[in-house]
Amino acid sequence: MSTVRKYAGLPDLDPAPDIYETPELTEDISTHPTLTTNRSESPGSSYHENEDEASGIVRHRLDADEARSHFLPPGEGDPRFSSRTSSKRKSYRSSSRKRRKDGPDINGLINGIEISSDEEVESLERKLARLRKEVAEVQGEFEQKRAKKEDGATQQPQHEAERLDTLSRILESVDPSDADGSANAATRLRRRLVAATKPPGTSVNSPHGSESRPAQQNGTSSTYTVTYAPSFQEEHTLSKISDFDSRLTLIEAALGLDAILLPTQDTSSPKAILPVLDTLDKQLTTLSTSTAASLDQVSQRVGQLTQDAEKLEQARKAAKVAQETLSPSSEDFPLLHTPAKAADALDDVEQSSKINALYGTLSTIESLAPLLPSVLDRLRSLRSFHADAATASQTLAKLEMRQEDMKQELQGWREGLKKVENAMKQGEQTVRGNTETVEGWVKELEERMRKLHS
Repeated sequence: MSTVRKYAGLPDLDPAPDIYETPELTEDISTHPTLTTNRSESPGSSYHENEDEASGIVRHRLDADEARSHFLPPGEGDPRFSSRTSSKRKSYRSSSRKRRKDGPDINGLINGIEISSDEEVESLERKLARLRKEVAEVQGEFEQKRAKKEDGATQQPQHEAERLDTLSRILESVDPSDADGSANAATRLRRRLVAATKPPGTSVNSPHGSESRPAQQNGTSSTYTVTYAPSFQEEHTLSKISDFDSRLTLIEAALGLDAILLPTQDTSSPKAILPVLDTLDKQLTTLSTSTAASLDQVSQRVGQLTQDAEKLEQARKAAKVAQETLSPSSEDFPLLHTPAKAADALDDVEQSSKINALYGTLSTIESLAPLLPSVLDRLRSLRSFHADAATASQTLAKLEMRQEDMKQELQGWREGLKKVENAMKQGEQTVRGNTETVEGWVKELEERMRKLHS
């Protein structure tokens, strides 16, 4: 007797049993990835391949770590530990090496750089090499696009170029040798200067010179150009310095500051405008804030100081002559027996040597004397420029506030003038009305006077 099922009476239920069908595997289809290599076949390898085909044994290179991981118990620390779907997918994973046709493969190294699949952990050097390569590719594409747009006479946005320059500077500033502290401050400074003065047409610097390597992978070919030109970078830096100097000269010429005066030039040439304005400001302030009595006192004080300076110079000359006449000669005192006198003699020798050295540098100082005023004026002007540039935003804000205040004041004056004009118009109308009224009264009085006379 058949039993009645619990849900037999419910609608839309299929009582048929579930059937799951899986396709049968064929010998022609293989899920194992094939390895593509560029090595030449040797008689031994062809013999092993023929033997493998005959015996049915597949001899492929296996990854020891991958094979060992199949027999390890799964855990939460394993990044590949997941559901049965991922474990099934894990059984088909394999490790392979990418090969390039342009360089030899020595122990997994291609031209000194190890290249492996994405599943393997990338080292710092490998990441830097890959990033530099990608940045070089992007720079090449950007240069081509910019050349096409320049031919089409269109404007090219600058934010892309700025981003590429920023990426290049970041990659140039990063060096694996900095991790262990082997690079000193001079090396880092040189690298930053080189990155800052990098010409737009160059890519990542390489110590092996300029070389071009075509990369062929998966049927595609790309050409990468690595340029290293230190002389060009020095010339580029010098051109930037000369450009800055020319711009500074233009600013100084616009402000009235000439170039550095030579000793052979006329000293009556126009001076810098800022020092002259400063001097005039001080003179005008002195004249406006001082009285005649104070000016007389200042002139007397200056005359007294001049006389004191002349007296001091005469006394110094007299003391020098007296010291020369009273100083013991080497003939009168050939030997100094006491240690104190010997120490004094050594001190005198040291002081005389220092004085002689100073006298030796006097010629250089005198030759530079004509240049010092103009150099000092230039430095003062630059200092004032920098100070004004630092406070330019504050000055502009103050000017805007003053303009707003003036605008409000003008608006108030305009409103006041309108009110005064309206009052004047009302006053004129009132006066006219009063005049007409008075005229009427006068006419009535005249008529009454006529009637009285008649």
